[in-house]
Amino acid sequence: MHRKKRSFFHSILFRSSLWIVLPGIAGMFLVAYFVGIQMRYQIEKQITEEMQRVRDNSLLYVQQTLLLNDSRMDAVSFQLYKNEIEEQLRNAGYDGIFLCSPEGALLAGDARAFALRKEQEDFARAGEQESAFVVRYGKGGQCEVYFSMPVNLNGQFIGIISSFFDYGGFYRGQSDMIQRMAWITVAVFTLICLIIWFTVYRILLPIRRLSQAASEISTHLADGRQGSMILSSLQLQGRRDEIGELFSNYMEMLQVTEEQFQKIRDDKDRILTLWSSRQEFYNNVTHELKTPLTTISGYAQLMEKNGPGDEALFYTGTGHILKESTRLHRMVVQLLELQDKADTEDVRRLNLAEIVENVTETMKIKANRYDNTLILKGTKECLPVAGKEDKIRQVLINVIDNAIKYGEPGKPIHIQLTGQGGQVRVTVSNQGQGIRKDDLEMIFEPFYRADKGLSRALGSAGLGLSIAARIMEEHQGYIKAASIPGKETIFTICFPAVDQHGKV
Repeated sequence: MHRKKRSFFHSILFRSSLWIVLPGIAGMFLVAYFVGIQMRYQIEKQITEEMQRVRDNSLLYVQQTLLLNDSRMDAVSFQLYKNEIEEQLRNAGYDGIFLCSPEGALLAGDARAFALRKEQEDFARAGEQESAFVVRYGKGGQCEVYFSMPVNLNGQFIGIISSFFDYGGFYRGQSDMIQRMAWITVAVFTLICLIIWFTVYRILLPIRRLSQAASEISTHLADGRQGSMILSSLQLQGRRDEIGELFSNYMEMLQVTEEQFQKIRDDKDRILTLWSSRQEFYNNVTHELKTPLTTISGYAQLMEKNGPGDEALFYTGTGHILKESTRLHRMVVQLLELQDKADTEDVRRLNLAEIVENVTETMKIKANRYDNTLILKGTKECLPVAGKEDKIRQVLINVIDNAIKYGEPGKPIHIQLTGQGGQVRVTVSNQGQGIRKDDLEMIFEPFYRADKGLSRALGSAGLGLSIAARIMEEHQGYIKAASIPGKETIFTICFPAVDQHGKV
């Protein structure tokens, strides 16, 4: 099964990184923007306070100059002593000084520079008897302040003073400090982002490993292999967080899945085996029914062709027809018994010792025909079992009959009866060619015969042991076989013992 590899850009780690980095970058820009605004606000606030002091000091300088010259506080005296006033202001640190009349005419200062200066907003507002200043920012940290104020003494508007102040150094100092703070903020934020990213990576690492393991497990399951070892190698069992819980749940799910897969495979094997056994069963039934029918049909045709005049053929044919029809009838009865079509007997409490003794006496006649002897050993006490007497007798007859037919002539057949540990056992052992190990696993299957030629010669259809095994299963017991080829074969029949009330 081919699975498309997941792109890193679709991973949780990538999306988490975006959620960390993008808001962080946006936050830094917002911080930088608001810090810049705050810095200019603080600078302009300080300039405003200083311009107020400049205004007050300028009025004081004009007033002192006019008082020292015993002049009146009017526009004529302001115009007359303009040079002394300009010098006082320069000594106070003012640059770009312009002294003007109330009408805005230049009294002192550079005429060419004044042509541009008088167009500015602060100068126009000073003509309206209002102090004002304009701040201009330039490249390289430039910050210039243009200040204009009306000169009002004793309630009279006697002139205008305009000057220039360079705040570049102060502005650059503030900018450098803000820049250092910004770099520190960036460094701290970057460190925080790295810590968060590493934490998220550590959190997501088990999930990524679990995802990779799941991909490998899906491949293993598709190929019929188990994948629990792959999951166990992740070493997540000891975690008590959500990852550990996810791992535990996933392990349980995988175990259930593997059990179901194994069950499906086992069911498949059983179905295939059942189908094969069923097909083999029908083949065997067809073959076993065909053989006697062919014999009957063949002799019937010969007898019809030769007529009643061939007395030897008549007696030979009728003998074979009778023999094969009897075998055919017995086979049909055994098939019915195998299918449990004619069982109407009730289960009751029985004495197994009595049944074994009776069957042994009955089978001695056949054993004598095969030059064998039956030897019964074991307790004669009552060994109670629950079952159907005819069925139990059938099991014992089938097993003892096989021991007689397949045993070595002249050798004893031992029948042992024991009862202990809640079980009653009957063992039947004979000496002979035995059963091979491979055949031992199959002898309880219908129509299976270890030696087909010998079995057919002895009149066996291969159903006796399968019928015995089914009967023992009905009685909650079992039958099993053990054999040493060329020496001995032992069949063990085991029933659960019951009490006096017939309960197991």
